[in-house]
Amino acid sequence: MGRAGSSAILIGGAGRPDPAISVHCTEAICWEIHPLRWEKRAKSVLLVAILIISSLAAAIGFEHWFYGVFSCFVLIFALSRYFFPTRYMLDSHGVEYQHLNFRRRRSWTEFRSVEVHRDGVFLRSLDRPSRLDSFRGLFLKFHQNREEVVYFVRCHAEQ
Repeated sequence: MGRAGSSAILIGGAGRPDPAISVHCTEAICWEIHPLRWEKRAKSVLLVAILIISSLAAAIGFEHWFYGVFSCFVLIFALSRYFFPTRYMLDSHGVEYQHLNFRRRRSWTEFRSVEVHRDGVFLRSLDRPSRLDSFRGLFLKFHQNREEVVYFVRCHAEQ
């Protein structure tokens, strides 16, 4: 909860949506996140320039072109959420996300609390913040659909 602009809701606690309203939740919502296309062009150009300079520095420093190519692939993989699209689909059964042909589905029952941030929703598998959150939880990044995603998650994750 340490981030500014965030609020946490424990499942079954206060802040639970009105059951009369949650009946009207949509069946499913889908969206795609691709920061390389949607962020400011200067930011993307700077990131690519840093990647190229780092790869050249590795090739020159280790005196072989292989290390430059290897470091370039490692950096692209590490920054893959920025360079390649991530697709999300939420339905009444859970959350499905796909990134680099890796598809994963998680049920709403796996999540115990919901934390809303400025740029996304964090679905936590534990009631309280933990050091394991980055491994066990799931962050759904918004793309011009904040209200819709927050409402949908609150309707389904908190039942």
